[in-house]
Amino acid sequence: MRIAHVISYFQPEFGYHEYYVPREQAAMGHEVHLITSDRIFPFKNVEKMLSDVGSEHRGRFRGVGVTEMDGFTVHRGKTKLEILFDLIVYDGVERSLRKIEPDVVHAHGLWQWGSRVAASLKDELGYALVLDEHAYSTTYDMSPTPRNWLLDKEYRILRAPAARKTLSKADAVVGICQEAKEFVEEFYKVKNVLLNPLGIDHRNFTFSEEGRRRVRKEMGLGDGDILLITAGRLDRAKNLEPFIEAHSHLGRDDIRMAVIGRGDEGYLSRLKELSSGNVSFLGFRNPKDLRDHYSAADIGFWGKASITIREAMSCSLPVILYDQGNMTDLLKWDNGIAVKEDVEEIGKAFLTLADDPEMRERMGKNARRGVMEELSSEREARELVRIYEEALEKRSPGATSGK
Repeated sequence: MRIAHVISYFQPEFGYHEYYVPREQAAMGHEVHLITSDRIFPFKNVEKMLSDVGSEHRGRFRGVGVTEMDGFTVHRGKTKLEILFDLIVYDGVERSLRKIEPDVVHAHGLWQWGSRVAASLKDELGYALVLDEHAYSTTYDMSPTPRNWLLDKEYRILRAPAARKTLSKADAVVGICQEAKEFVEEFYKVKNVLLNPLGIDHRNFTFSEEGRRRVRKEMGLGDGDILLITAGRLDRAKNLEPFIEAHSHLGRDDIRMAVIGRGDEGYLSRLKELSSGNVSFLGFRNPKDLRDHYSAADIGFWGKASITIREAMSCSLPVILYDQGNMTDLLKWDNGIAVKEDVEEIGKAFLTLADDPEMRERMGKNARRGVMEELSSEREARELVRIYEEALEKRSPGATSGK
């Protein structure tokens, strides 16, 4: 099968499913292309993130042209316009699709420029069009702030009309979590949205005894010390304050904490103010180093859904998550503890796992099993191929449309 992925930004040095899925599909024997812009996503402090992971690049620009990567072909087009943080128009989508002549186009995101171009060419070029969606609201988080009020209006006025046009051409629509599936079904009135959870690189993210020893030695941790860890882009929506406060109130020198990631410097300063002296803020990490830090840790904690939760689980790490939405779904293998956003309850959960090594070991094994059953990049890629095959059989414009 000849598959073309279309996505606004592509940053393989950070991982993510837009890199893992094409790689896995190429390994399955398919001809895979990825069409994107000449830029990576406009993360906050992106230069520091790139430096942290050891990237050869120090900025967002990647150049225009065609390159080979891990069995698939990357087509980068010149950016023509970029506004409102992540609204980007770039050249080369139509040209690349005409040259590739794909059987299936997998467009990532409903309202993005590349998705619109792919939808407009679908009937002429005769491919099946599959869309996926990661968002589960019209704003990044659903808190009632003036900024989110503006973001909601901007989404409804600018992005939603574009998404509806694209949806009218889709043969299949995929949500990457239950909330994303429900958002598309309810907001856009689309029926039969499919669910295919994001997968992670289960081959890289696996427990490493060598990595555990290295990181714990670097951090000065003894054999009996407990390391709590979280990772991901840092911003206020991550809601890590209760975890930081709970750790500060424990009064246990043998329970250390590590926060991995970059993002909002103001938020990072806030977390540092709340933290006790035995919290390490470690910046961003490349996938291999991140694996070693998960392996060095004993307990993971997160305040918002993130792909890094799955990566930690894949390294056999038990996790503590807020009892809400798609985070609770990640605990169905008896691989962690669900808590309210309450400092005292979080502290009790920390102590429960810290003082019970047998529970940690059992939950860690369950976490890895859950990833291998449902959350690996290989499983995600194979399920997408099955969806592509069904879309090819259907090949009827607007089959899933919510017009």
